[in-house]
Formats: sequence, C-alpha cells, structure tokens
Amino acid sequence: MARRGERGIVAIIFALTLVVLISFAGLAIDLGKLYIAKSELANSADACALAAARDLTKALSLATPEAAGIAVGSANRVLLQSEDVSLTTNSNVTFSKSFGGPYLTKNQFGAADVPSIGFVRCTVNRASISNWFMQIVSATLGTSAVAATAVASTTQAQTTCALPVYICQPPAPATINPLDWVCSKVGSGSPPPCDKIKGNFGWVDLGTGGGANALATLLAGPGQCNLPTSPTLNTAPGNKSSLSAAWNTRFGIYAGGQYKGPSDGPSDFTGFAYTNTWLSAGNSQHGSFQDFLAKRLTFTPYQGDTSAGLYTTNGDTTPPPNSNYAQGADRRLAVVPLVSNCGGVSGTSVPITVSSWACVLLLHPMTSNSNKDPMQGVTMLQYLGSASDPSTPCATQGIPGSNTIGIGPMVPVLVQ
Repeated sequence: MARRGERGIVAIIFALTLVVLISFAGLAIDLGKLYIAKSELANSADACALAAARDLTKALSLATPEAAGIAVGSANRVLLQSEDVSLTTNSNVTFSKSFGGPYLTKNQFGAADVPSIGFVRCTVNRASISNWFMQIVSATLGTSAVAATAVASTTQAQTTCALPVYICQPPAPATINPLDWVCSKVGSGSPPPCDKIKGNFGWVDLGTGGGANALATLLAGPGQCNLPTSPTLNTAPGNKSSLSAAWNTRFGIYAGGQYKGPSDGPSDFTGFAYTNTWLSAGNSQHGSFQDFLAKRLTFTPYQGDTSAGLYTTNGDTTPPPNSNYAQGADRRLAVVPLVSNCGGVSGTSVPITVSSWACVLLLHPMTSNSNKDPMQGVTMLQYLGSASDPSTPCATQGIPGSNTIGIGPMVPVLVQ
C-alpha cells in the first residue's frame, strides 16, 4: 500500500512539473514574438527618421519630411512580417529645434520655425498583440503592446568623395544657376561658348597634394573621401594636360599607358560625349543632364573624336579598342567645392574659401593636344545645384562625419 501511494505522488509531481515547463516554454515563445515585433518596429522607426531627416532642408515645408518618413516607415512590416506598419500624419512623425525637445507635430510649427528645425522623431507602435500562452496563466496577459522610437538629424559628411576641382561663383550681380555650363577657362580668347560663360573651374588640393600625380589618382579613383575640415583650400594652378588620361577613364576611354582598362579607373555607365553640334545650345539650360540620364543605362559608347568634335587620343574617328561603357556607376556625377574668391587665382597656388559644395556633371572628355583640339583644350562641367539640395543627384552622397565642423554636403544620420 505504501509503495502504491508513492507512485501516485510521483505522477502528481510530474504533472505539476510539466505544467510549469510548458508555461515557461509558452512564456519564452510569447516574449520571443514580442522581441521580434520590437525589432521590426525599430527598423521601421529608423527608416522613417532617416527618410524624414533627408528632407530637413530648412526650406521645405515640414509636410515634405513627414510624408517621406511615413512612406518609408510604412513600407516595413511587423508581426513576423505579416502586416504593414501603420503610421499617420500629425501623429507618428514629430519635429524639434533641439535634440532634447520638445517634439511637436508639423501643424504645431509655423513657417518661421522651419529654418530652425533640426531633428525629427518617428514613433511606431503595435497594440493588442495576442499572446499564445501567457493568457493561460492570467487573463490580464491576453494582449501586449510594443513600440519603438528613432531620432534623426543631418550632419555634414566627412567622407564625401569629391573631385579635386573647384567652381568659381561669378562676380555679382551674375549668378550661377542649375544646368549652367562652367568652363575650365574663360575670356575673350576662349572658344564659344566659353567666351560668354559666367563661371570657370580649376584644380584644387583637397589635402593629398596638388601635384599632377596626386590629382590623377583622385580622378581615376573614387576621389578624395576624407575631406579637410577647414573651409580654406589651396589651388593647384596650371592646365595639367597630363590629367586627361585619368579624367577620361570616367568616360570609359582608355588610350593605353597607365590606364589600360576599367581596373585602372572604372568608367561611368556611359561614355556618351555628344556629337559635334553639342555646343550649339550655348550655356542656356542645355539638356546635357537629361541626355546623360537617357544614355547612361544604354551603355552608349563614346562616338570618337570626329563625331564629338574633340581631340581626346590621337584624333581617332572611333573609340580606342579598350574603351568600356558598362562599369562603375554615376562616375560623371561628382561633388566639388564652390568658392567665391577666385578673382586673384593666377599661376601660383593661392588659398580659396569653400562657400558650399556643388553637384556637377562632367560634360566631355579632356583633350590630349590643345593645339589640335577644336575646343582649344577647354573642358566643361554642368552645374546641377548644391550638393545638399535634395533635388540634385548628389544630395545624399557621403558618410556622416564624427563631428559638425566638416564642409561636406548634409546627410541624414540617426542620433537615437
């Protein structure tokens, strides 16, 4: 009788232990589901904040960053990717002039506040998440709620890859406008349209040296990706025709020598350089950038010097045999410094002050013999606007810096 009673007690203890083990297992499963939901909401909040911060330009209405944040944040999914994250206007996206707050919805700010807004916060949540096992333990544990918050701002990029070229602001009252062309030299002796163009550009030392070899390395490579923190740079004067081979790699033109193919200097999507009528439109809102966008994905080859009205290699009528048009990316789009004190630039290196950073399109290859080139060695860029302007293709180029004293374009960064 005693042994039979002991067997009953073991069964009861086993049953109680099994209930406890199942409860712990259920608790782990429910908590795991909530943890995953929390991670999913955190991804949505991060994406929302970064997308909204990109449009904190101090000029656009706060409705624009709010819409961007909602659109990107709502593209994420929650509950094991089973449903879209829900964000609404005047609720999930809030703004502040300082990191510490207060954070208010867009309709709580006036137009005069917009230039002072520097931070955006996205808060996302999911309520009434059904628990699978915890509700067995207690009816009050039937549902749970999780939430996530992210704060983003903009900071100046410290690792924007820039080309060692500076653009001059023309003397007042003239201004340089998006889509304007900029020549490498101007004056009465320059060929049209450079004799009438308002701005010009030259070479600049971005911190690695102003010699031809240092500049060529940047042109054939990614550019200078660790910009100086000082706004004062030194010019690298001279035509430097020896840079033509490095410059032309961005157009997919490899004429032998040091640059034999894409491994020596990746090309752009396209080497398209227009026909010999490409100058006919002068400097008035020419469609160069639109042509570039249309041609870059078709891998349109450089047509040769005769068609382009240039002299890039030896006056060839067809591209060099090693030319390549399907490598790299937007290698003809670049970030360069814009300076206003170019008046004293001459044959010696002089300091210049960077006022902002510009987004430009490299319009055409560089000549290797200015005496034979119809353009007399002049090279042109197209100014596409400020590199920090969200309407330009360079607006978010670069990696956020570790401090706020840089001189690169403004890029979004998470701060919480």
